Formats: sequence, structure tokens, C-alpha cells
Amino acid sequence: IQTPRTGWWHNTPKYMISLLKAWYGDAATAENDYLYDYVPKISGDYSILPMIQAMKDGKISGLFCMGQNPAVGTQDAHLVREALTNVDWLVVRDAFEVETATFWNNSPEAKRGQFDPGKIKTEIFLMPASMVPEKKGSFTNTMRLVQWHDKALEPPGEARSEAWFLHHLGKRLKELYRESTSPRDRGFQALTWDYPTEGAYAEPVIEEIVKEVNGWTVADRRQVSGFADLKDDGSTACGCWIYSGIYPDEGRNMAANREGDDWVSLGWGFAWPGNRRILYNRASADPEGKPWSERKKYVWWDPDQRKWTGFDIPDFPLDKPPDKPLDPDGTGVDAHAGSDPFTLMVDGRGWLFVPVGLRDGPLPTHYEPAESPVENLLYTQQTNPVMKRWPRPDNRLIEHGDADYPYVLTTYRLTEHHTAGGMSRFLPWLAELQPHGFVEISVELAAELGIANNDWVVVATPRGEAEARALVTERMKPMRIRRRTVHQIGMPWHFGYEGLAKGGIANNLTAMVADPNVSIHESKAMMCSLRKGRAQV
Repeated sequence: IQTPRTGWWHNTPKYMISLLKAWYGDAATAENDYLYDYVPKISGDYSILPMIQAMKDGKISGLFCMGQNPAVGTQDAHLVREALTNVDWLVVRDAFEVETATFWNNSPEAKRGQFDPGKIKTEIFLMPASMVPEKKGSFTNTMRLVQWHDKALEPPGEARSEAWFLHHLGKRLKELYRESTSPRDRGFQALTWDYPTEGAYAEPVIEEIVKEVNGWTVADRRQVSGFADLKDDGSTACGCWIYSGIYPDEGRNMAANREGDDWVSLGWGFAWPGNRRILYNRASADPEGKPWSERKKYVWWDPDQRKWTGFDIPDFPLDKPPDKPLDPDGTGVDAHAGSDPFTLMVDGRGWLFVPVGLRDGPLPTHYEPAESPVENLLYTQQTNPVMKRWPRPDNRLIEHGDADYPYVLTTYRLTEHHTAGGMSRFLPWLAELQPHGFVEISVELAAELGIANNDWVVVATPRGEAEARALVTERMKPMRIRRRTVHQIGMPWHFGYEGLAKGGIANNLTAMVADPNVSIHESKAMMCSLRKGRAQV
């Protein structure tokens, strides 16, 4: 059911079985379905918003937060902090003591007596994390480029890398369940966890992990050259097929490559999959395989060599000529014609709309946000009828036309800070550039409410309130919609109550509402009130 007959995803069994061999080694055989039954299965919506609600309702007993700060960075942050009081244990791995680690005694709720530190049942473990120069590994950026970095110095005190933490946690769990007879623990018992360690702190050798991610042939543990070498018969193991090829030979870490040029730079780092810098790059040539533009040619068909070539690695079967017709009885990419560049799609074509899979498809349309001061001008359906709402008393949405919340609120980012602030608000030179949270309002709204630049203001929604300084600016303009004025307010979402740069938490205001497909939250448009003054406690 999960494997399509046509398109590159026809190779799914190769990637899945190779993954199971990497996880379970010799214990995974064809006779036991490569221990697929040991893999936890998705039985519901486990995205962050319903997970927080499950914590609040006592359905989750523990939480690992590794480089995450949901007490600031997740929607309806007041509900998040309440949820954190209702788990048995919480592990926070971070370089600083972020809000998620101190909600129990330093949050707004604790200061106004809503949380009693002596009665909160949550046992909190703060595990200090090492910073980038204190560990070796890789970064993967949004253009899929993996770049290696070396370790410059040892971490201070008890700070350790993510790899150290997960490696030793895995070893302890395997030991804990070694003698267990419970069926649910068999996955831990079968799991391969034999990475060598090095140094004074017994850090796992990261290169060995990368080798496993790349993949090898099981018989001799010889590195595979790329995902095309992976098999579905148990003869190959691979930790993640899209990264296969990153370590194709012993001692050859492609992510550490540092040969650049002024064009594609195939020798700089490793771009998954297969070091292709542009996916579907066969589309840079016309149906006949000729560059659309000689000046900007990228990948093309060479009729003399009878193969695809170019400046990038062709994301296409190298020997498939552009005039090859599709095979209606073929499987995988053999079912595609030589003019079909989108190999991951079942038909090899780019789609202007999505015929399957989207709960609100196939064509996009305009809906107003869950909270909006205006009516949908397109048609009578005001909001997306299949959006995820999670109606509950502690996550109330503002009804359309509620005069108590007349303003539009949008959240945004600042150059000087990063996401929930855990890596930027604690640094003096960044805190000096943006030292405090603020609310950006128009000159007109400021005059209407008697607010001067740098005054204290409070923004509120049914979920909570946030205190900040007023930034009165002409950048924010009132909107004229259907013959009435609608004021918009802007608020950065990086700030919290810890660190050097403090400020009201924007996510105190946001609601738990999300799109129906991938649970992306709606925090760019909502309704709010605004008043001059200070918040309670």
C-alpha cells in the first residue's frame, strides 16, 4: 500500500529494509519481516499542539526538550507552561537555563501564585549542552547542503554534545531492558548500538555514525556509493537513504569537501540526495534535452555520449534519452518518459494542483484566519472548514466581530534574535542590539490610545497577555477595509522572562489552531486588544 507502482518511491522497500538492517543488524531477517513490527506506529496526531494538550490532560508522563523552548516558542504558551506542570519528568538539554527549565519558579504564573513550586510534581533535569565549537559534526541548511565542522575545544564543566547524550542514553536503556521479558522491550534488545567512543568523555566517533547513515553492504561493511546501491533483500544497511553517498569510501567524508567555484560548487560539502544541487534539474532542459537557455544551461542530453550531463549531477536516469516514450506497463521511473523530469512523482510531471493527499485540496482558495475582523469577500465560507481547532475551554478563539478584540496582531522575527531566543537572548552583544521586547503600532493607533513611543503596553487575547514597550512607527499603517479602519499590531516572538534581553511572550497570545495537512500553526494573523500600562505581576 505504501509503495507506488510508478515513480522513484517505487524503491521504498529498498530504503525501508536497509534502514531496519541498520537499526537491528543480524536480528532483522526476511523471516521476521526485518523486525518491522518493532517500529512504533503512528496511531494519531502527534504534532506539537495536540501533544501539549495531551500533557495538560495527563496522557503523557515525560518530555525531552533538546534545543527546544516550548514555554516561549509554542502556541498558547500559557497552556504549555500549565501542561509542563502535569508531567512526571522533564529533561531540558540546552546551553542556557531557558524558560522551559524555569517555568516552575520564574514564569508569570509562578510569580502571581498560580503555580506553587512546592506542589508541582514535575521533576526537571537540566542537561547542559555543548556549543558548536565544542563538538564535531555537520550542519544541513535549507538548500540541503551538509557541511562538516571540526571540534575546536572541550566543553566546559558537565556540558556534553547531543551525540554523547543520545549515545549513552541508548546504552543505558539497552542495559535497563536487557533482561526484560515484555514484548514492548524487544526493540531495545534487538537495537544495534555499538558505536566506538573516543576522548576523555567517551564521545561517540561521529564518523562511524555518518558511515552508518551512508550505508554499507552487510556482508563486509563496505560503504555503498549511494542510494542506487541499496537493496530490498537485507544485503545492505543504511541509516537514511537521502544521505546515502555522503561517506562513499573509507576516509572520504563528502560533507568535509571544501572545493568551491563561482557556479555550482559540487566539491563544496554534500547536498542530499546524491550531491544534486538542484532537484529535478532535468527540467533545466527542454523536452528534447536541449538547454532552454545557452547562457544559463545547467543539465542537458549529450547525443554523442548518449547520456545526461551538465554542471550539476543529473537528477534523472543518466542513459534515458529525452525521446524515450513512457512504458504503460513499467514500474518505478521506467514508467516515465524521457521528457518527464519529476522523478519522485508517480507520473513524472510537475503538478499545478494536488489531486490526492490534501484534506482541503485539490486547489487552494482564500479563507480568512480563524480570527478575523472582516468577512470573507470571496464567498460565504469564512474560515477553512477542515482546519484543526482543538476546541477546549483553555484555548478559546475570538468570535468574528468581537468588539473586545478589535485589532489585528501579527508576529514576526528580528535579525538579531533566533526563534524562541535560547541561542540569542543570553548573548550580550545580541541583547545590546535588541534589548527588550516591543510592540510595533502605527502613529494613528498610538494617537487614538494615547500611547507614546517607549510606553509600556499590554496586548491581550483570550489565551493570555504580553507586556512590552511601544514602538510607534510609520512602518505600520492602518488598513481601510470595507469602509472602516482596521489597525494592525506587530510583535516579535523571540522574547521571554529569562536571559539578558527580556520581554513579553508573544505566544501567550496565539491560539492552538493549525492547517489540516501538516499542523502548521496560525500565528501571523489573529485578533487582540491593546492598552497602555503594565501587566499583572
